Amino acid sequence: MNNVETIISSYSDEINEHRVWLEPFGKQRLDKWKELLAVNPEAAICEALTRLFLSKQGVFVKPYEDLSRGGPDLICYISNISFYMEITCVTKEKVTKKSKLNDQPTGASYYELLTDVFRGELCNKVPQCSKLDAPCIVAICTLHRQGGAKCFGKIAVEDLLTGTTHVSMKFDPKQGQGVGKVYKSTDLRDSAFIRLDKTSTGQIDFARYPISAVLLCAFGYLQMKVVGALHPNPNYPFDRTLLDKIEFGRLAEGCIQTNRLNVEWI
Repeated sequence: MNNVETIISSYSDEINEHRVWLEPFGKQRLDKWKELLAVNPEAAICEALTRLFLSKQGVFVKPYEDLSRGGPDLICYISNISFYMEITCVTKEKVTKKSKLNDQPTGASYYELLTDVFRGELCNKVPQCSKLDAPCIVAICTLHRQGGAKCFGKIAVEDLLTGTTHVSMKFDPKQGQGVGKVYKSTDLRDSAFIRLDKTSTGQIDFARYPISAVLLCAFGYLQMKVVGALHPNPNYPFDRTLLDKIEFGRLAEGCIQTNRLNVEWI
């Protein structure tokens, strides 16, 4: 079998279950998902797995995307509260190229995080999350095994919230060397929800307000692994207790004002 056939065979039960779930919502929706499965099977499977994961969390899910105008993929209900879900897939090929990790475990190896990839996915999804009446979550998914294990966890969430961090030290030009203690710093380049305000000096501003939260979904495991990140100031705040089995990272209270970025887990 080729790679596409192998992927479809590996997730045959989930594919068939998702087909059955989609049927009551009309032939047009089912046919569109089948087309996606033929053209981009990883994306179609990630859509099915995200919906299945939400259902296992006790969430009632329905398709929402307008087939002619777009919008988020799903509308979700739990405890009489609604939120939207937009789903995107980082393919195995892209994860391998960007992270330098093979799909199959190969032992200890050098790799790079995917913070810039995640930020790019979020930038692309802002239009789908706009003009809504409730929180919208973007689920960024992958079927890549090693990439999911190493690049879709808590460290990834922390870098996504603060931007990629670097080890820094003050430099004394007279001595021609670094002085003082080593500390972490960031230029916010890869941050999902904050950025430097170009109209002021060193002030932090917010970005991508329509996205209330992000889920990083590693679906290449026998057991799904999902962690989340909360926007510090979205159009509609997401109540993370609605998905109480998922750990969410957020910027600690007051850190925007002090310019000392810390992430806390709730």
